[in-house]
Amino acid sequence: MSHMIQLYITRHGQTEENLQRILQGQMPGHLTAEGIRQAEQLRDSLSGIHFHRIVTSDLLRASTTARIIAQRQECPVEEEPLLRERDFGIHTGGPYISISHDLDPSAETMDHLAGRAAQFLNKLVAFSASLPHSAPLLAVSHGLFLRVLQAVYHGCDVREVERMENAEVRVLSIEPHMHFGISSQQEVGGTAN
Repeated sequence: MSHMIQLYITRHGQTEENLQRILQGQMPGHLTAEGIRQAEQLRDSLSGIHFHRIVTSDLLRASTTARIIAQRQECPVEEEPLLRERDFGIHTGGPYISISHDLDPSAETMDHLAGRAAQFLNKLVAFSASLPHSAPLLAVSHGLFLRVLQAVYHGCDVREVERMENAEVRVLSIEPHMHFGISSQQEVGGTAN
């Protein structure tokens, strides 16, 4: 019998690059002292939830956040490249930009980003079939990717999804019968940060 997954999603702690308003994309990113404190607060606030597993983007700012949270958990931390932030190509390392403007072709398209989000959600649906009971999972990722993931989950425009603050948590229920994709009508624009 398959079971529901309570998917807790969180954005990594504050980074030096966030403060400098640098478009990090798939750069590693480095947590500030405040970012470490945010991750520690998150670790403490989530300590009453026993996660079946913690899945994190393999980019340093997210994986560092995940490992801090895992200090109070008895579950594995798994790196998942699908959870990476958007690749901004030649714009990476530059100032924040509006992603609704024309980007260089070296940047990952929003459709591709949404496809990665759908692929991750569908992996969780398949995984739920192997669970002996309903279980909470934690995914640690990035601001724009998590907005797109929520847009795919809800079937809405990414601009309808409120921006997530550093170390903010939201919860999505993944049911075994669900299937995620992106519709041709779905707009995926917004602001990169």
